[in-house]
Amino acid sequence: MNGCMASALVAAATTPATAKSPACPSKKTSITNLRARAVSCRATGRSSDDLLWLPRREILTGLGGVAAGLVGYQSFVSSVANAAEEVAGEKCTKPDPVTDSLIGCMDPTTPCPPKPKVPVLDFTPESKVKRIRRPVHLLDREYQEKYKEAVAKMKALPASNPLSFTAQAAIHQAYCDHHYHYDPDKKNVDFDVHNSWLFAPWHRMYIYFYEKALGQLIGDDTFGLPFWNWDTPAGMVVPALFKDTFANPLYDRNRNPDHLDTVANLDFLNNNKSTPVAFNGPHDKAYEVAIYKNLATVHQQQLRGAGCARSFLGEKLCTDNISKQGQGSLESMAHTALHVWVGRQGGGTSCTGGVVDFKGDIKCANDMGFLGSAGRDPLFYSHHANVDRMWHIWSTKLGGEGFKDPEWLNTSFVFYDDVDNPHPVRIKFRDVIDTKNLGYTYDAEADKDLPWKDCQLTSLVPHTKGAGGAMNKLRKAVIKAAVFPVTVTKNNVIEVPSVVVPAKKEGQPRVLVIQGFEYDPNVANKFDVALNVPKDSALDVGPQNFEFAGSFAVVPASGLAGEKVKGGVTFSVEECLKDIKAADDSTVDVIIVPRTEGEIRINSAPTIQS
Repeated sequence: MNGCMASALVAAATTPATAKSPACPSKKTSITNLRARAVSCRATGRSSDDLLWLPRREILTGLGGVAAGLVGYQSFVSSVANAAEEVAGEKCTKPDPVTDSLIGCMDPTTPCPPKPKVPVLDFTPESKVKRIRRPVHLLDREYQEKYKEAVAKMKALPASNPLSFTAQAAIHQAYCDHHYHYDPDKKNVDFDVHNSWLFAPWHRMYIYFYEKALGQLIGDDTFGLPFWNWDTPAGMVVPALFKDTFANPLYDRNRNPDHLDTVANLDFLNNNKSTPVAFNGPHDKAYEVAIYKNLATVHQQQLRGAGCARSFLGEKLCTDNISKQGQGSLESMAHTALHVWVGRQGGGTSCTGGVVDFKGDIKCANDMGFLGSAGRDPLFYSHHANVDRMWHIWSTKLGGEGFKDPEWLNTSFVFYDDVDNPHPVRIKFRDVIDTKNLGYTYDAEADKDLPWKDCQLTSLVPHTKGAGGAMNKLRKAVIKAAVFPVTVTKNNVIEVPSVVVPAKKEGQPRVLVIQGFEYDPNVANKFDVALNVPKDSALDVGPQNFEFAGSFAVVPASGLAGEKVKGGVTFSVEECLKDIKAADDSTVDVIIVPRTEGEIRINSAPTIQS
């Protein structure tokens, strides 16, 4: 079974995204997770692999976050967030610029990098493509050994070298745990590289310098970082190369042992109590269903959920209006699910080998399953190489257009380059839009067959054109609609009947917006959104269904006791409306399906905009 074999999907639109579209500028769906306060995720452990930099006093007050990757995203001071959140319907009309001079490290301890002692150089595009990134599961023996040798040598570097494995892992920690603030002298807003339009370009920069360092360590400038090919059936398992426990630099002890030999679950948070399906077991019905749902998830992420730059790459960085920022489908779907699926599970604070968050509390769920420790697992980098490949495919094969805003194109960060003589390099988003500028591309053979592209979805319930919603008139007359604000918990389905659907405007897909919800950053959070599904069927909806509109999902981070992060989410629903025969209806029923244990408080009713 090759998963989704029919061909029922929306060809990716090619209309360029513009900066001023009221709803969603071009392409197709839109997932937007926003936060309101900074999500924190420091993971400074107490063992030999602690993410430590050498002690230093002059760390970066006005330096602006030099280290290894510095993109920004909002984080947010509660007072700023609360004020902005109250303005219903307010948009982020002008995003904040991000440069290394606008970011400051406020904590002169781990894991912030030391202040450079040499001038920062501007990035120079590479003259030709030297590196080809290949699927991990298809590597020959020689390339496997080369990969292990490179990581082993990186791990052997002293932690004081900013291109050591310890320092590289610390980079990811530093940018999601209150260490960096945006504009410290004025706004002083917490800063993170997740949950906004900074996510994809920052991680591309980060992985690029990591890849270059690996090649330099083994004397091979053609070495391309292998990617975990989880979007094709043969790659939907933790690659064997990462599982051998004997003298293997790619092995990480903090993975979920129950998932190592099972089919990867790209929609894991939908039902994280389900029985894992053996990858090498019989290709029975359970196996076929698992593969199909995975392909449907990637299909939603890359096509239906990727209608424009906002919905795929994330919302603009707006430190004055935090709730208007958020993830795109590239971050919120397979990326987030696999972080949690791979990482070691663990509740409470009593465990061996836990990591310490910024409050000093032990976190038992790590390494990939906790933002602050994710960079400690070598699999993280091959996972993100495939996340980067998804962006590459979207922009080269699916007609996706990035943002045109100068604030996005001119966003800059400083990373270290050259293992032997580390020096800081300033690189802009405009430099990384085309991977050729970075000297790498992806294996063309792996991209010839994209089994998720023509995946055929199914209807969960029957739909009739002009019905105006799944609930009949009698039910709508007696149903008790949710009264906002409302607090939702796992399986507590929320019905919002008769949400007005505006007329479609040319070139502007309609979007469904939920703003001002609050959640606990310490735990995994997820809810799905569907259209025109009866409440008693809602728990069965998923990415395999036409009624599925999108998901909000985050990897656990750390936060203060009782702290809540504010968020918002935006989905393009144009294709969904067509498939459920509601494109011309005046109203639809919006169904919110909480998937995780933590409480999520939704402060305002969803709206559909054009």
